[in-house]
Amino acid sequence: MQKPTTTEELQAALTDDRYRILEVLAEHDELRSSKIRDYAEIPEGSTHYQLSMLESWNLITAVGTKYVGEHETGIPATLYTLTDEGHALLEDS
Repeated sequence: MQKPTTTEELQAALTDDRYRILEVLAEHDELRSSKIRDYAEIPEGSTHYQLSMLESWNLITAVGTKYVGEHETGIPATLYTLTDEGHALLEDS
């Protein structure tokens, strides 16, 4: 899907899942994808796709890596947060 070019197009492209992801990140500041999926209650198979769409539209951004697992030395997980555009979109809704 191409990046929406107007605010109206962007709001129309925000499915329930995508909008819930933005709300969850607004509430929790930064989270890894599995926590976003859990809090937003979105299907496991669509998490990466939804995050990549929101990131390509500059509504969220990766801000680092957190190691999950025993003693935090396990699997690296990307942390996401809202961009200024993401915050503005939620305020306008």
